Amino acid sequence: MPSVSIIAAEFQDLVKTAAQGQGLPDLAPAVFPHELMLAGYIQDIDTTGRIAVDQIVHGLTKWKPAREAEANEKLVFEGADYQGAVDNMEAAFLSRRWSDGLPLVPATRERVEWILTGTDTPRDKVLTKKFGPRMGAITVGTVAINAAMAGARPEYLPILLAAVDVLATEEGLRILSVIAESAAVFAPALIVNGPVGKELNINSSYGVMGPGWKANATIGRALSLLLINGAGAFSGTAGTPRVQGLPGGYTWCFAENEDANPWQPLHVESGYSRESSTVTVMPGRGTHGMKIKVGAPEILNVIVRAVKGININRYGVPWDQLVVLAPEHAQLLAAAGHTKESIRKYVHENARVSMTEAQGAGMMLWFGEWVNKTANVKDKSMLVPITEKPEDLKIVVAGGPASGTSALIPGMKRMLTANVDKYKPANWRQLINAANKELGY
Repeated sequence: MPSVSIIAAEFQDLVKTAAQGQGLPDLAPAVFPHELMLAGYIQDIDTTGRIAVDQIVHGLTKWKPAREAEANEKLVFEGADYQGAVDNMEAAFLSRRWSDGLPLVPATRERVEWILTGTDTPRDKVLTKKFGPRMGAITVGTVAINAAMAGARPEYLPILLAAVDVLATEEGLRILSVIAESAAVFAPALIVNGPVGKELNINSSYGVMGPGWKANATIGRALSLLLINGAGAFSGTAGTPRVQGLPGGYTWCFAENEDANPWQPLHVESGYSRESSTVTVMPGRGTHGMKIKVGAPEILNVIVRAVKGININRYGVPWDQLVVLAPEHAQLLAAAGHTKESIRKYVHENARVSMTEAQGAGMMLWFGEWVNKTANVKDKSMLVPITEKPEDLKIVVAGGPASGTSALIPGMKRMLTANVDKYKPANWRQLINAANKELGY
């Protein structure tokens, strides 16, 4: 049946990306200026509406696709030498928006098969068809291909599959919409807990969110590449219309330093046992450093100042914010008798802005619990918390000892935790032993 897609001019490439994800090589467009959709548009003044009507008629009666669907072809790249062939591959991938811009490891058949030894889950199992804007099928094989290109190893695959699994849930798709389809500045941050952190040598100490660790670098990058290639979340008019972006969009993965944590680790708070291995996904907005070397009261107030300064256009929000406490700060707070609950309560009671201050900064009150409390308030000096409840502040311990520097990762939506163990293969211990031998840890 003939059909036409009515598209605002700014989103022509994005619609094509979504169509291709559904197996449509081309579609009949009718391109309107976005002003045409506004209530104040007057047809007699602007004739572009007439042109779009002509496009609709043409699309329904005469239009033919300009190209056929591409088969799942085997791509072959040649060059004067191996590096020349790799360079040609990377140039082709960049032109097709299949890359993050960093050098790629060729995803040869042999390398992908090697990555797939990291799980017993069948390679053709469809994990989701709901990752927008592309909305194509994400299979175990799709994840393995992107892991191969990122330079990952087989034993990293269970973490990636668990992350995709949780992002494919109803709550996870809300996170994904922020990361992959929003114009705002977000990137997927992965926090690993449980035995798998040490098994894979995922950094939880010095430089925890920086370079120098294969597992951290390639696990985070593999997820980012998957979102680019599988979800269509590359920056630009054909993908995600994000205005700027984050360095964390290249890679963002770290483990909690559970040995230095005086309280329950993140995954135990989420209902898992200490022996379980998990990955938590959150849409992060970068890091806000909190440097201080004094005592517990000052550390608490630095956290308050950071949370109060979260630069979002709403307040009283039901969104998770993550404090990454340096071990030194965690130990000082615990020695002063603080628990995670007391820290959350203190921050919630003190990280507040007046309605006047918020409105002056263009912030809007979230339509949840605090709207009802302030609806009839005439005194605009009333203080309202940045987040809706104390529980919205999540706390992990990570980083090196004696650093005196913690960090706040502002977020949006709720972070989600997934079980990694269910994706481990029967030969898991063999994989770990091989990795220990090959990587020397």
